[in-house]
Amino acid sequence: MIEQATSRRAFLKAGALVAAPAAVLAAPAAFAADPSAARLARMEDERAIEGLVRGFLRRFNGSGDCAEFVAHAGAIRIDASVQEIREDVLDDAALDFADDGRSASWSRTAEVELLADFAGNTTLEKMARFQGQGSARSQAKRRIEAEFARTGESWTITRLALA
Repeated sequence: MIEQATSRRAFLKAGALVAAPAAVLAAPAAFAADPSAARLARMEDERAIEGLVRGFLRRFNGSGDCAEFVAHAGAIRIDASVQEIREDVLDDAALDFADDGRSASWSRTAEVELLADFAGNTTLEKMARFQGQGSARSQAKRRIEAEFARTGESWTITRLALA
C-alpha cells in the first residue's frame, strides 16, 4: 500500500471545498436578515425622493415642462398664478413611507412667488397696464404636499399640490 501523507495544505483545501457551498447559501439569508440593508434601502429611497422633488422644482422654475417627473397629467395641482417655488431649507421635510414601501408622502414649507394680473377697469389699473405694468408680484409661504409611487426601481410623483 502506498501511504499518502496529509499535509496542512491538503486539509485546508478540503475544508474550503466543504465550506464553500454553505457560505454561498448562507450569504443571501444573512443579507436578508440584516437590518442595516433595510436601513440603507430606506435611505436610498429618501435621497431618490428628495432628488425627484428638487429636479421637479428646478424644472418648474425653469422651462415649466415637468412631464418626466409625474405619473399622469393630473398629478400636479398648482395654481396658474404661481411663478416660482423655493423650498424652505430651514424647515425639515416630513417623509412617510407606506408599510409596503411602494408609496410615500412628503411635505415641506416653501416660499412661493405669485403673479396677479390687473384685470380691473379702474383708472390706476388702466395706467399700470399702459405703462407695461399689468401685473403685481407677491410672495407667500405655502406648504408643498406630494405623494409618490415606486415604478420599478425609480419613484414618480402621483400628486403634488400647494396648501
